[in-house]
Amino acid sequence: MWRWVRIRRGLGIVIPAIALSVSAYWSLVLHWSACVMCWSERLLLATTLFGWAIDLPWLVAFASASGLVVSAAQWWMQLRAVHAAFCSTTAPCDISYFQLGPLTTAGLATIVFAALTALALDRLAHVPRQAKKMGGMLFRSEIQSGR
Repeated sequence: MWRWVRIRRGLGIVIPAIALSVSAYWSLVLHWSACVMCWSERLLLATTLFGWAIDLPWLVAFASASGLVVSAAQWWMQLRAVHAAFCSTTAPCDISYFQLGPLTTAGLATIVFAALTALALDRLAHVPRQAKKMGGMLFRSEIQSGR
């Protein structure tokens, strides 16, 4: 049981860290312009990473599910070439610099957020009973004694 808890938390930290690194590489090295939706996805990835780092399961679930919605909407816009009113002309949301069949940059973000949402929901499903009573917080002595 504790092995899966560590693996889940490790994945919850490593996946958004890698995604943020790749996104930074695309922007800083390849000079790909980020749109409004891309910036919101980056912010939600950082929030998810922060939530996993300090172990706030509700923050992780909310941020990853929100990122899933935003990235899926952008992926749909990229596949259908739909231009939204909030997209700028210098960094449009419906254009992707990377496309491999139907997979675009937003498609990659959708896959990342789907994995993070699944990990977050699994984390919420396995909150210990004592943690549910105390609002999600357990003290070290209670964890060691098994209460």
